[in-house]
Amino acid sequence: MKALDSFRAFDRQKRKRREAWDTVPPTSKLTFFGMVFCLFAGIGGLSQLQSASSPKFWTAALLTGFFATGYAWIAVDGHWPLIFPWVAVQGLVSWLALSYLGRHSIAGLAVPSEIKPWIQTSTTVATLFIAGAYVMAMSFINREGDRFFQTHVEMKLAGEIHKSLVPTIQCRIGEYEFYGASIASGVVGGDLVDVIERDRHWLAYVADVAGHGVSSGVLMAMIKSSATTSMRFDSTADGLLEGLNEVLCSLKTGNMFATFGLLAYSPGRGLRYSLAGHLPVLLARHQQVHFLPAQNMPVGVFSNTVFESTNINPVVGDLFAIITDGLTEVFDKEGRELGIDAIAALLPDARERPLDQVAAAIFKHAGQHGARSDDQSLLLIRKAA
Repeated sequence: MKALDSFRAFDRQKRKRREAWDTVPPTSKLTFFGMVFCLFAGIGGLSQLQSASSPKFWTAALLTGFFATGYAWIAVDGHWPLIFPWVAVQGLVSWLALSYLGRHSIAGLAVPSEIKPWIQTSTTVATLFIAGAYVMAMSFINREGDRFFQTHVEMKLAGEIHKSLVPTIQCRIGEYEFYGASIASGVVGGDLVDVIERDRHWLAYVADVAGHGVSSGVLMAMIKSSATTSMRFDSTADGLLEGLNEVLCSLKTGNMFATFGLLAYSPGRGLRYSLAGHLPVLLARHQQVHFLPAQNMPVGVFSNTVFESTNINPVVGDLFAIITDGLTEVFDKEGRELGIDAIAALLPDARERPLDQVAAAIFKHAGQHGARSDDQSLLLIRKAA
């Protein structure tokens, strides 16, 4: 029974390592096998120093490096049954090579007999040092690699959770159409795009948490949870930013803040917007683009802050765009920033196009200008007929 449990544990560990190995990029695998080849090729070459024969030196080096790379592949890929035929192949090839060199030997350099013992001793010691270095390197990679791949798996899970928290939004509520999307700069992003509907009221917002990565992703999840909870108790979204501000300020961390841009609609109060340290809301109306400026500082800077909102009188065809600075702070090869004006210039001709096409055009324009260095998010809202 203990033997069976040990075998099962070994099998689980083998499958786990195989899954981890499958996540390694091809270039990294090539680098690893190149390291094994060069290391053991050096050992093979050292073994022929006494012969002072160049053909024997290079033959031993290449064969040793080649077969060592094969053993490394068998070990990391888990194909242990192949090790026996590989040993047989190595023995056959080595025998053929030695036989050939023995029949067609080329005289090597004359090595004085008094230094041959020194060469033999030095070769043995150098080989032991190299072999010891290889064993310790493999032990280090094995131990630290397990920790790295565990972190990698956790990051992959965090990325999947992030995707579920920030899905692509495409819906219609009453006479308003919505489209939202976010592209993270890494595995986990700090941008949040969301639309919440409750009792004929709706809240559409974009939040941009300072920084990016796991910490920003955690804070982003807290903001989404707080916003959803707030809408359950007050569907007008009054006091939403004040509540979020207190949540972030309670973290007692100076660099934990977020910019926030929202549009909220209530049957009694109409449409209004509020910006907390965020980029202006872009309003495309009658072939012109208006910039609705921010009225408040970012969320999470000072506690007991009051956040203002401004009412809007929309007309049919109005297109609102809330974007994050990841779209505007894109630089070309000359270091020129894309800027918000370039995004705004795309909107007048897009008022009648489907919102997903408008969003695709904005992302494409930013990507053509330069490489993405921050999370890129946008939320488009249009008052339809």
